[in-house]
Amino acid sequence: MVLSYYEGNEKYMEDKANFIRNIKKTWIYLKDCKANLIGYASVSIIEAIISAILPLISANVILNITNGIIKQLILSAIAVLVIEFVLYIIYYFKGFLYQKIYQKTLVNLQVAVARETLKLEIREIDKVSSGVFIDRLNKDTQDISAMFMEYTYWTSYVISNIGVLVAILILNKYLFIYAVITSICIFVINKKRLSKQYAIQENVKKIQEKKTGLTGELVRGIRDIKVLNASHSILKQTTSKIVEASNEEIRMLNIQRIYNYLENNVRMICDFVFIIFGCLLYDKNLLTIPTFVIIYNYQTEIKNLLLGVVQLLEYNKKFVVASNRIYEVIDDKKFKKEKFGLVSIKNLSGSIKFKHVKFGYHEDNNVIDGMDFEIQPNEKVAFVGKSGAGKTTIFSLITRLYSINDGEILLDGYNINDLDGDSIRNNMSIITQNPYIFNFSIKDNLLLAKEDATMEDIRNACKIACIDDFIMSLKNQYETIIGENGVILSGGQKQRLAIARALLMKTEIILFDEATSALDNETQSEIQRAIENLKGEYTILIVAHRLSTVVDSDKIFVVNDGKVISSGSHKNLLKKCKFYKNLYEKDLSI
Repeated sequence: MVLSYYEGNEKYMEDKANFIRNIKKTWIYLKDCKANLIGYASVSIIEAIISAILPLISANVILNITNGIIKQLILSAIAVLVIEFVLYIIYYFKGFLYQKIYQKTLVNLQVAVARETLKLEIREIDKVSSGVFIDRLNKDTQDISAMFMEYTYWTSYVISNIGVLVAILILNKYLFIYAVITSICIFVINKKRLSKQYAIQENVKKIQEKKTGLTGELVRGIRDIKVLNASHSILKQTTSKIVEASNEEIRMLNIQRIYNYLENNVRMICDFVFIIFGCLLYDKNLLTIPTFVIIYNYQTEIKNLLLGVVQLLEYNKKFVVASNRIYEVIDDKKFKKEKFGLVSIKNLSGSIKFKHVKFGYHEDNNVIDGMDFEIQPNEKVAFVGKSGAGKTTIFSLITRLYSINDGEILLDGYNINDLDGDSIRNNMSIITQNPYIFNFSIKDNLLLAKEDATMEDIRNACKIACIDDFIMSLKNQYETIIGENGVILSGGQKQRLAIARALLMKTEIILFDEATSALDNETQSEIQRAIENLKGEYTILIVAHRLSTVVDSDKIFVVNDGKVISSGSHKNLLKKCKFYKNLYEKDLSI
């Protein structure tokens, strides 16, 4: 029992510390709306004061009615009308200010989460589903953005009910004591409900993340699901996650239902006791009928005196859960961020060197295992080897998507770990096997590579990539919206658009990762000629499945089991490397 107390107290202190710390962090995101906050707080204070006075005047109206004092009744009624009119004006301005504050805070938070998500190490993205970040970006930021408004609302509610309590104290001290006792009973029930709901709230959030990730994959992968005839299988998994999330939500609703049932019974008993207690006070000449009627009309307020406090406590807990999840992304704690060096190089010449590099996606399995090679500026080189040999991983390391476990990668003689992000990624572009095309227009997809590109720049890049003719044949041409991941484009068209996007960057280093694998022979030949036109001006690295497409490279690196086992020109490798010769002959036979 004692241990349970200390564990509970320790949890309370931890939540309190998290709450205070996260409030301070969140305050930063309200910096754009301080004037609105001051206005909202000022209006809320006025509202609370007026709301506290209103019950006293309303009580006076009822007294005047029961006592038949018409003149005083009219004056009291006018006072109530004026006060309520002022309150409605206040409500209007509060709503206006609330929208401003909520919108600005939400925008600032969501931009911050989006920005920090883009800084995450790819390893972290690999570990979890997209739902982890989607839910935090959308739902949790909304909860936090509403926090300050909820606090001012429920604080006003509490102050208003204090006004009711003061009115009851003035009218009858015995029923005042009863009102306090009733409020405490309702408060205890609600607080117990809150603690039980909070115990499963974090788990609900985690399950919701998994559900969001899986349902997102269901929509994004619908074409493959249909082709694989995997609707039953994916629906089974999705249903499992939906049911799991629903069950946890039902658990929360059951807790709420049970405590609502208990609370309603307590309220009914309180109503009955109130009438009996009032009758006893009247019988003892300690209560008049008009006063009894007035206080009876305040039954709801009497029982809800501390409801605002419960709501504040509930929102505290929601805020702790949501803010902890948000700052796991924003802060560099649970999810690791990319770390770059401080050396800034505007233009790299294109020299690349691997010195005994080791890397594995998992600690016990190196994909790159002691790799060494060197590329000179403006060389056209190719990496060939069996599937899974580590060719694509080389590109992921050069672009610093992953950090190596051991060894060194040198760009123009600089250790890649010493260079800042812009020095690496502004100096190289990559065309992947499966490029991601955004649900923008064709033009906007291309402008991602170079924001200030002119239409002439865009069309020149598309002409080199052999896609300009196709784009110009579309009804809206470069303004055509191409759907999520370029759904209206063929595989070859997506790759050509990605090539144009990379060419538009005009980087010194260009990486082609199976960039022509989805193209027909004629288009592939055109792209090969386009690549050949770049030769001598750029450092070009090609990962190739078809060896026939890279035979004219200045140098070919043969990769096997995470190492470069041989290198040289095509003719040279045919003579000295049996492994390469077998790959080439197999390619010719296909």
